[in-house]
Amino acid sequence: MKSFRITFVRVLVVSAGLILALSAIFAQEVVNAQVDTADAGAIKVAPGELLPISVKLSNFGGGRRVDVLVEYSIFSGAGEKIYSSNETVAVETTNNFIKTIQIPFGVAGGVYMAKTFVIYDGQLVPATTQFSFTIERKILGLFRDDFFLYGGITLLSGILMFALGHALIKRRRGRSTPLDYSDIPRDKRIFYEILSDTIMQMRERVGDDALLIAANIDGLKIDKETGKVHNISENPSKIIATLVSGYEKILGKKVSFSLRRENPNL
Repeated sequence: MKSFRITFVRVLVVSAGLILALSAIFAQEVVNAQVDTADAGAIKVAPGELLPISVKLSNFGGGRRVDVLVEYSIFSGAGEKIYSSNETVAVETTNNFIKTIQIPFGVAGGVYMAKTFVIYDGQLVPATTQFSFTIERKILGLFRDDFFLYGGITLLSGILMFALGHALIKRRRGRSTPLDYSDIPRDKRIFYEILSDTIMQMRERVGDDALLIAANIDGLKIDKETGKVHNISENPSKIIATLVSGYEKILGKKVSFSLRRENPNL
């Protein structure tokens, strides 16, 4: 009389970008047949994909050949059988093979149960093993949940990058856009514009330090947020020279500035 002890082990295998379930059945002769199942983690496949099962059967019965019937079945969460097949395997000492089960294309997503039965003459105890796995459809080669997860992360990252880029561009434009001094008398406006443009161009090079230098010059009053010149109470030429000198000390070299063109209509 022959009997088998069967251990069913599942692992997760990545092959050619697809996640497949790899199961192994090990058998050895014992007094009574029984099944042990070791869960190695969640398995996920898509409709139409293959679920390979690696089988190893060992016969320690003195070299006498034994015919073993191996049946494979898949059940839905409601207990409905959606797949079933069987094959007879001759085992003299050992027999190793891989059984691939194609998941039907029309099945709905959800949790399913794969069961394997081993039947042989003189069997005393049913030899059965089972494990659960998930069937989930794919979108563009990714499982649906992963697609939405990665897609959401990508979309969120894109929105954040766009918002950051827009803010930086807006801030840069705000700093580089010439300020309006049309309310200043024409004979004084040129000095306001020269000082304002100098401050703004220097701010692009050294940041807000340009505003600090300008704010500490006697006879010059500016807006400490925008750099707009509010009042010039000292000699404009002296203030301009002092401002440029302060900027040259920061940079450690001579600097030059481009000035706006005068609008003859103002």
